[in-house]
Amino acid sequence: MIDEKTGILLLSHGSRLDDGEEVIKAYTEMYKEEYPEAIIEYGFMEIRKPGIPETINKLTRGNDLEKIIVVPVFVAHGLHTKRDIPSLLGIESDFTEEDAHGHGHHHHHGHDHGHGHGHHHHHHDEEEEFDFDGEIILTDPLGIDTRLYDIIKDRISEHL
Repeated sequence: MIDEKTGILLLSHGSRLDDGEEVIKAYTEMYKEEYPEAIIEYGFMEIRKPGIPETINKLTRGNDLEKIIVVPVFVAHGLHTKRDIPSLLGIESDFTEEDAHGHGHHHHHGHDHGHGHGHHHHHHDEEEEFDFDGEIILTDPLGIDTRLYDIIKDRISEHL
């Protein structure tokens, strides 16, 4: 069941090529078809528009949201999901620069599907800002999943 107080942001990396936008747009449309009442938009971390602030403003415009769920449609955690995206969202991260160099401690998040932070979010961007007082939840990226493995097998089988 979709909550009318919850917005969803499907987040792609962003590319100069159109392929990435076609994919994230298609996933957004699929979700809208299955859950027509959902308040969902797609956006990009960098390079392409709409960026994170612009997308959050789009979600909140005309909607009385209390929560935004941000799903990074990335295969695995990396600097973007651990450091850059939390920074752009104005939420705290347990990432340290030591983690980037492999000298820090390992954080295993298991099936923890996000970190909720209920404080004031105000982010300055070159082109746009967002001001959202609700909770922003950043989920884990896609990760290791048998459903993705099935796609890998299909790609291989097509060429055997």
